[in-house]
Amino acid sequence: MTPLVSIIMPTYNYAGFIAESINSVLGQTYRNWELIVIDNYSSDNTEEIVRGFGCGQIRYMKFKNNGVIAASRNVGLREAHGDYVAFLDSDDLWLADKLEKQVNYLSTHKDVFMVYSKAAAVENGVLTYTKGRAPGRRIGLAHRGIFTDLFLSFNYISCLTVMFRNGMGLQFSEDKGLTTVEDFDLWLTVASKYEIGYIDEPLAFYRIHGKNTGARIKKYVGANLNLIKKYRDSVSAPVLMRKYATFYAYVLSILPEAIGRAFRRSGGLT
Repeated sequence: MTPLVSIIMPTYNYAGFIAESINSVLGQTYRNWELIVIDNYSSDNTEEIVRGFGCGQIRYMKFKNNGVIAASRNVGLREAHGDYVAFLDSDDLWLADKLEKQVNYLSTHKDVFMVYSKAAAVENGVLTYTKGRAPGRRIGLAHRGIFTDLFLSFNYISCLTVMFRNGMGLQFSEDKGLTTVEDFDLWLTVASKYEIGYIDEPLAFYRIHGKNTGARIKKYVGANLNLIKKYRDSVSAPVLMRKYATFYAYVLSILPEAIGRAFRRSGGLT
């Protein structure tokens, strides 16, 4: 019997995107899945759109997450009946063979707990960059040594590309101090305990738009500092110093652009 994949989709007022996201699930070549949509009480017609699919494989529920998307994902994890779990936000998309390739990977690599792939980022219909890489120069299988490499990065594992084995009691942190990096936090936890696999091709599309949570620069910076603090005792002093140095260099590099965006939104000089 083919494994069941539970797909977790949190949403809030994304009526303009969610139909396309769901269609990318319906179009999967791998057919044994359930889609769990957790709606943070949208005020638009999100519910009407989801129920309009009339698909028995789609489960729709409402949950008030109080601004913590991790809480919605955790509801999905608790409700998941599948052998495997995958994640798709309601504004993102999968390629048609995403589930098939990852189920095949986990089925043939019994010692791997989680697998991820590259993800292409799209803004206004244009491909802007591709995210995701194997640790160091190793392609295909990354062993537990991935932890330090991942910690030193800015998170090369996109949530929409992940699939892992269900039943291990994993949860995203609901600490508001980790909002925007709660997925990075979970991947670090996984990397400290299990082996992680990698498929070296884009299997998903991450849509960039004005509503993306990751665009909130101030919150993102604070959350990353909290994440570094959480794991600082798990790495050596030189690694920790290198992390702080690269992080602050990155912050300085994005400040001019962030300030410029804020200036333009305010209307400039008056």
